[in-house]
Amino acid sequence: MESFFLVLRVIVSLAAVFGLLFYLRKRVLTRFGSPRASQLSVVERQGLGPKSSVVLLDVQGRRYLLGVAESSISVLDSFEAPEPMETDALEQVNAPITMAERSRAFAAHLNSMRQGGVPANISGADGPAVNDQAAPTALSSTPSGALAGSILSPDTWRRAVSAVRSGRGS
Repeated sequence: MESFFLVLRVIVSLAAVFGLLFYLRKRVLTRFGSPRASQLSVVERQGLGPKSSVVLLDVQGRRYLLGVAESSISVLDSFEAPEPMETDALEQVNAPITMAERSRAFAAHLNSMRQGGVPANISGADGPAVNDQAAPTALSSTPSGALAGSILSPDTWRRAVSAVRSGRGS
């Protein structure tokens, strides 16, 4: 019976010590802040498949777009982090837009990046807008229907074949 009370006292003492350490750690981190949290933050993560995703990181005022796969991580792009937006601008960005508008804006963004220009304005003051530059011809027409833009759409395959034949696939 004595050994039972000895084990019980040890367990209670360890629980008290670990509880005190946990409390002090929380208290110190909230008072002084975590230096690691200000250095790196994940802005957004979008899954592309079961074992692949795209991650947008913010590291000391610089943003990195990473492609993450099962066996590798690749830096897709890096740029200066944008200034924090006001609530009105956030409401405009979060306004619902259609898939066709997103497709046109993305095509314009890709076109401007190919030409070394400034990224396209995806959401302006009067709703979604596309950069004044013309979108690439393979992306300019936006199909409609349930399969529009998916890998199952015949139009998607036609566009892919025409892009490869014209030399844009390499």
